[in-house]
Amino acid sequence: MRNPSGKPWRLYVRSTLLCLTLLVSLAACETSTDALIGFPGGGGGLTTAQATGNWSFTVQRTSALACTSGSLANGQVLTARLDVLSDGTLASTSFWQNPPTTLVRPLTGSVALASGSSDFFMFASSGSTGAMELQGTMTAAGSFSGTLSDPAAGSFQVFGACSYTVGGTKTG
Repeated sequence: MRNPSGKPWRLYVRSTLLCLTLLVSLAACETSTDALIGFPGGGGGLTTAQATGNWSFTVQRTSALACTSGSLANGQVLTARLDVLSDGTLASTSFWQNPPTTLVRPLTGSVALASGSSDFFMFASSGSTGAMELQGTMTAAGSFSGTLSDPAAGSFQVFGACSYTVGGTKTG
């Protein structure tokens, strides 16, 4: 018995399975931010050079309940200097600021370079138990999308108890 292509069914099934196996193997191995064979970007990965630099984060309140007094205003921009090490952790030279003040505040955390998943702790000051947690995804193109929680779980608040959505851009 032959299939519509004229080949015996056994050869038709074998060649079809071989093609599907090759296609699935290529798709599973794709980790670049650009598609190799037409599938949407696989890993969303980035390099330390793409993650390292000056970043600007704009916050928008999302709390269903009223935020406490002292919370960040909608549209407030926070800036940060991220120095990302080869394992994705932030170097001790990383910091954040709340313009227009020039006070340099401690920043710890990490970036999963393969996926861009980021988790940062923005402390009120050196040695402080007050911290905010910034979680989200960083892209190789220099953008960030995520959430900011003040306070971070297990911490005291930095400004005022509130949660925010955050959009970010690498500025240098």
